[in-house]
Amino acid sequence: MVAPARRTPGHPSGVEEVDLFEPATQEDWYPTYDLLREEAPIWRMPGTDVYVLTRFEDIQTVLRRTDVYLRGASEATPGSGMSSRTAAIYREKGWPRLAYLAVDPPVHRRYREIVDPFFSVGGAERRRDLITGVVHDLLDAMIERGGCEFVQDFAMPLPVRVITTMMGFRLEDIPRLKVWSEAWVLPFRGGLTEEEVIYAGEKGVEFQHHIHATIQEKRAHPDDSVISFLANDARFEGERPLTDAEIINMADHLYIGGNETTTFALTSGLWLLLTHPETQELLSADRSKVRGFVEEVLRLESPTMGMVRFCSVDSELSGVVLPKGSSLHLRYAAANRDPRVFDDPATLDVDRANASRHLAFSVGETHCPGAGLSRLEQNIAFAAILDRLPNLRLTPGRNDFKHHPNVTLRALKELWVSWDPATATPNA
Repeated sequence: MVAPARRTPGHPSGVEEVDLFEPATQEDWYPTYDLLREEAPIWRMPGTDVYVLTRFEDIQTVLRRTDVYLRGASEATPGSGMSSRTAAIYREKGWPRLAYLAVDPPVHRRYREIVDPFFSVGGAERRRDLITGVVHDLLDAMIERGGCEFVQDFAMPLPVRVITTMMGFRLEDIPRLKVWSEAWVLPFRGGLTEEEVIYAGEKGVEFQHHIHATIQEKRAHPDDSVISFLANDARFEGERPLTDAEIINMADHLYIGGNETTTFALTSGLWLLLTHPETQELLSADRSKVRGFVEEVLRLESPTMGMVRFCSVDSELSGVVLPKGSSLHLRYAAANRDPRVFDDPATLDVDRANASRHLAFSVGETHCPGAGLSRLEQNIAFAAILDRLPNLRLTPGRNDFKHHPNVTLRALKELWVSWDPATATPNA
């Protein structure tokens, strides 16, 4: 039986009141998702050609029908979703922003197969020692303090240091790389001012020039990094070398994907852990439960709440006619709480049999290339945190649990936690 949609003060009581840009909606999406999923699972935003999808089956169908529902990208114009002003900045001052790793199949596979060996489950596993070392270095630096702001002290630097090393950038460049990363994802927030649009473009071009300089460095001094491989050894379809423009656009995509969303997932995970004492007790007693916990975090608090597809032809989905050219907002976070797929979907259950069926990393040919790396980072991190930080708890009076306003991404602004430093466990 399908559970009724929740009704929360400040949230819509009917689909006619839904506003995805309302601050109350973006702080707590789930009442709105519940409402739409049950009453208008393919909901057309008033006055637009945008349709919002919230049911698991519909979203999965769209993701798998890559012949009908496109990312809106092609080899010629894979950055077509960008604002014209930002695109012009890239063309005039850097390289055209062409998201080669986000083009539609079959071209997508030709680029993905070049980088997948680094980011697949097997490729991520080869970086286990790197990840483990960074995790313990971060814990060592803060363990005697007895508390921290988790985003800045752990959740952000962990994936940043890992992906920085993997890509072949210098660790001392992390402050600049972080600025560029934040500017890169800024357009996902929606509703940017003209100044913010220009800022995102200018910082994006700075990042491009940094990548280009790194390409030249790796050609002169090859190593085992991703950029070195792309610059020296990679071949498109096994034949021609990649152009500098291709490498730049692949590298920025991989770098951003390799740090931002993992930061969000780590923070949401610790938040859920510390607000579910029964789960914290269970994981403290049995580290084998961490894997299931990570999947439940991704399902319940998907760091990427959704992405967009475009109808290449007139089509019909679950009885709704979708005209050619219309936009589909696929709300992964809504699908991940669909009671048709997940029993008692709002409950954190580390033993959930189908938890990994979630759509947090999308599905099919265009699923997130960094899924294996992100999962491994989260598993190693939570196991180490449980091992080394005794009596871990939320810091009283320091948290308001507010999220960054964003249509696409789900991220807590900060998370203050405390532990007992006197009995903390040294790094083995």
